[in-house]
Amino acid sequence: MYVGYEVREGTAWIRIERPEKLNALDLSGWHAITDHLARAADDAPGPVVLTGTGRAFCAGDDIATFQEHATPEQGMDFFIGGLYRTIEAIATHPYPVIAAVNGLAFGGGCELVLVSDLTIASSDATFSLPEGRIGAWPTVAVGVAPHVGARKHANELAYEMARLDADEARRFGIVNRVVAPADLDDEVRATVERIRAASPHAIRMTKKFLNEELVTTGLPKVRRALTALVEQTLPTHDLQEGTTAFLEKRTPVFDGR
Repeated sequence: MYVGYEVREGTAWIRIERPEKLNALDLSGWHAITDHLARAADDAPGPVVLTGTGRAFCAGDDIATFQEHATPEQGMDFFIGGLYRTIEAIATHPYPVIAAVNGLAFGGGCELVLVSDLTIASSDATFSLPEGRIGAWPTVAVGVAPHVGARKHANELAYEMARLDADEARRFGIVNRVVAPADLDDEVRATVERIRAASPHAIRMTKKFLNEELVTTGLPKVRRALTALVEQTLPTHDLQEGTTAFLEKRTPVFDGR
């Protein structure tokens, strides 16, 4: 399995290690992150770090596997049973989840950043929600963005599909701090130590109430959006054309169907 897990100095680190795919996640990858989060809550109580290997943090869903989700049942298994469960696990984890963004965070990778509690980015990290270019749309972002950042900034990111560098992402409220690539691990460790100065109970209660609206309002909206994606978007010609064009490295021709 390409999603690694280790406890380092009492802190759980979850690392996506699929650099040949820019750490894009198939169903097994989403399941692995969810399972590792549950494991971390038991054997490493405290902040959890989510990061990637190579030049990407996470490029989102593995588009090459989209044909495996052709039926509604398969689509629901991937987007609700896989992706949604991971987003829910991050939002409801008893301790803060820190995204250590080592490189590009696109699509679902950017949405992992949005839902994480804190984000520390390498200065060469980039962020984008480009789903519209393959005929899909940023289902997690539309549910959680109003609860995690300035709405107009979130709207700009979702509608214009801009690519942000790390400093721009910090101005958008997606990233807390930007450091040199060589300093990323050290800054993450320092962040963990600052959080651990509080009692574990205090950390759990703080996260519970900070995330209350995200969990009670944002997550149900994400689930409805993902269901709409499966039922209304996956069957469209535009998505089929967009994913085919992406894999063939050509510009898609959309017709709105």
